[in-house]
Amino acid sequence: MPIANIEWYPVLRGALQFISYMGLAIFAENIILARALGVTRLLKLVPDHKAPVWDFGLPLILVMGLSAPLGWAAHNLLFPWLRNYLPAWLPISALRPLVYLSCGSAAMIVTWLLLFLLPRRHRQACHSQLTLTGFSTAVLGTLLICANQNYTMLQSIAFGIGSALGYVFIIFVVREGRRRLRSKDVPAIFQGLPSSLIYIGILSLAIYGLVGHAVVL
Repeated sequence: MPIANIEWYPVLRGALQFISYMGLAIFAENIILARALGVTRLLKLVPDHKAPVWDFGLPLILVMGLSAPLGWAAHNLLFPWLRNYLPAWLPISALRPLVYLSCGSAAMIVTWLLLFLLPRRHRQACHSQLTLTGFSTAVLGTLLICANQNYTMLQSIAFGIGSALGYVFIIFVVREGRRRLRSKDVPAIFQGLPSSLIYIGILSLAIYGLVGHAVVL
């Protein structure tokens, strides 16, 4: 029995770590509330009640989950190898946007193929949102965060999937808040986009109040 427990310990530890990093990305490090990534797309998606959230959310989860290990490989394998061949006037940081954009594009291609497993109606709806999903700042920003924090591959995948789930979660939260902000008590000048931005800002302040925030000089 003790031997079996020792064998299962790394698996349980890895699973707990995966779940903890997903929770971190969904709540404490939410890409919208803590990083303001993908806000433009959020403000366009929230008022459009004709577009189901999961038609955008499912491709986003797949793209961010698939691009995370590619971003980890680029940061830990490709960039150290490239440093030996780049001229002195070209820093490796200048190639980051292009490389991460390539990682997102590769993840989009795989996601496009995986979506064929869905029924035709849902597949077409998800395909229509795929371009907006793959080239979102939410995807590119998440890859950059994982690289800057030096996450492992497992942590990067968990953080990527959690970030996508956190994005979808905030869509539902902002939609509900927008519905409640239609009250006649809200001044006309604040109705619509202004009230939505104020609402998102208050939620962001609540996150900072829970996890803390420090200015690094």
